[in-house]
Amino acid sequence: MIRGQDRNPNERPEPWQPRFSIATMLLTMLVFAVMASAGGYLVRALREGDRRYQLIFILMTLAAPMLLMVVVSLVRALVAFRRR
Repeated sequence: MIRGQDRNPNERPEPWQPRFSIATMLLTMLVFAVMASAGGYLVRALREGDRRYQLIFILMTLAAPMLLMVVVSLVRALVAFRRR
C-alpha cells in the first residue's frame, strides 16, 4: 500500500509541530551560556596571564555542570510541588 492512500483525500493533514518545547530550548540556551562564560574566563586568563581567571575557569568547568543540575532539579521539583 502506498503511503497516504488510507487517508480520505478531503481531510486536511495535521500541521507540523516541533519536536522540542520551550523548556528544552531554554535549558539548552542556559547550558550554552554557562559554557560560553567559562570560555570567556579561559580567554581572559590566556590573554592576561592572571591566575584568578584560570581558577574561575577551572571551577566553572568542574562545578558548573553539577550546580546546574541541582538548580534545574530544584526548579522542577518546585514546579511539580506547586501543581499539586
